[in-house]
Amino acid sequence: MGFVWNILLSFTNDELWEEGKDEPYDTPPPLEAINAWLPFGRLVELIGPTYAPGVGNGMDANLYGGGFKHFDIESFIEVVEAQEWKDRANVQLWVKGGEEGMGVDPFTLVKLRKPKAPRKKPKPIRKKLQRRSGVKAKRSRP
Repeated sequence: MGFVWNILLSFTNDELWEEGKDEPYDTPPPLEAINAWLPFGRLVELIGPTYAPGVGNGMDANLYGGGFKHFDIESFIEVVEAQEWKDRANVQLWVKGGEEGMGVDPFTLVKLRKPKAPRKKPKPIRKKLQRRSGVKAKRSRP
């Protein structure tokens, strides 16, 4: 037996459609990137929207999941957060860790943070000099 991370990832139908296209993606780009990061295996579709006749309104959900041993869960969460989700507010990541076959704890919702902002440009040297010396650097006018 070993420690296994169980993962559930849910997102809206917005992720399935490319603007201006008549057919949905086979695999949405954020999910492709996540699966490409996984060292082995992939997240598999557990349920998709069901709009079949005779099923009422059907299930309007996209749920993917998988179980992974020897898994860097922190890096995985960062990869999910780094994706360019169309409807980020409705992306949900649920995780559950435990010994294989022995996990009794419930799944935990991971609060996804916004992607890290690109690094800011360095401040001009004049500002650095001003901060160090306490004297305002004069700007010469042409």
